[in-house]
Amino acid sequence: MKRSRRVPDVFKKKRKIAATAGQQSDWGSNDCSISNQDLPNDTKAALLYIKTLYHIESFDSRIPHIILKHQVYGVVRNKTLVDRQLGQLKEKKEIKMFKLGATIDEYCIVFTEDYKQHVLRQLPGNPVVDKFLETAVEKCCDVSLNKAAMIDEFLFTDDEITQLVNAGLLTVRDIGSWWMAIPGAGIFMKSFTKGRETLLRTIRKAKYQEILQQELEERKLIAVKKLGMTYHMLDIIGAEFVTRIQTTSGWLLRLSE
Repeated sequence: MKRSRRVPDVFKKKRKIAATAGQQSDWGSNDCSISNQDLPNDTKAALLYIKTLYHIESFDSRIPHIILKHQVYGVVRNKTLVDRQLGQLKEKKEIKMFKLGATIDEYCIVFTEDYKQHVLRQLPGNPVVDKFLETAVEKCCDVSLNKAAMIDEFLFTDDEITQLVNAGLLTVRDIGSWWMAIPGAGIFMKSFTKGRETLLRTIRKAKYQEILQQELEERKLIAVKKLGMTYHMLDIIGAEFVTRIQTTSGWLLRLSE
C-alpha cells in the first residue's frame, strides 16, 4: 500500500498565489514527496520550502538554515518576480542576504529571526553582539556596511568593529567596509562545495553528460547527505550548471555547455 507524507499547510495556502503569479513550478522530488501542484510559487513560500530540505541538527545546530538565492530560481522560474519579492522581504526585515564566500559571486538568504537566534546561540551574553543585532541587523538591508554607517549611524567604536570581525559577524570587504557575515558559515561552505562538486562530477561521468533525475536521486552519494540531494539539485539547476529537460522517461539533467 502506498503511503504519502502530509504536505505542510504553508504550501497548500500558496496555490492561489501561484495562479496569480502565473508561474507554476514543476519541481518534484523523492526527498519530500510533494506533487507539482503543492509546490510554492511565490518567493517566500519557495524560501520556506527550501528551508525544509536539510536539518541544522546534522550540523549540530552550528549554522542556521541557509538558502542560496539562485535556488529560488529553480522553484519560481520568473527571475523578475523573485528579485522583486526578495527586495520586498528585505525591506520588511523578514530576510537577510549575505555574500557567500570570499572568492565566489553568489549570495545566500537567511530568515532574519533565524539569523538572530543563531547569533545569540553562538555568541551569548555579548553586549557588542546584542548592539549589532539591534542596530545594523535590524536597520540595514544591504549585504555590506561602511565605516560611516558603523561609526556615525550605529555608534560603534573601532574596537567594537574589531570584536565583530573576530566574532565572524563582519568580514573585511575593503578598507573601511565590511560584508555582513554568518558565524560558522565555513562549516556550511565545506559541505555545500563538496556536494556541488560531487553532483557535477557524477553527471559529467555519465553517458553524454546527462542523467535522469530519478536515477541521480537513487545514488548513495555521501557528500550530499548533510544538505540533501534535492538541496544540491536545486543549486546546480538554479545556478544553470545543468539544464533540466522533460522526457518520456522523466526529468533529465544535462550538463550545460
